Amino acid sequence: MGLSELLDRLRELSRTAVVVVEGKRDKEALKKLGIENVITIAGKRLTDLADILEGTPQVIPLFDLDEHGERIHKKVVAILSSQGYILIDEFREKLKEHGVVYVEDLYEKVRGAKKPTGSG
Repeated sequence: MGLSELLDRLRELSRTAVVVVEGKRDKEALKKLGIENVITIAGKRLTDLADILEGTPQVIPLFDLDEHGERIHKKVVAILSSQGYILIDEFREKLKEHGVVYVEDLYEKVRGAKKPTGSG
């Protein structure tokens, strides 16, 4: 699945599911790509996440693919699965396959991929 198709799927799912990211820049990058229902965990206790997401059955955890993001991802997935949330957890590894490490860089990566190449 190409990056464009992956983002189309994320856009589609974000209409009914909440996308959870680390910080404000991640949220801004996703909004620029037309992805809806994005919330950040910045400044929030992870233990309060279930209360924040109340009434939302499906959650897409989308954290950076670095060591810090991996730790947060594991904690959030453990908390939300224990609360009965449906986790759509297919995007991180697929983004990694496309060379994306930081969610906030996704918009620039997509934008750069669409730039026409010069003939020199």
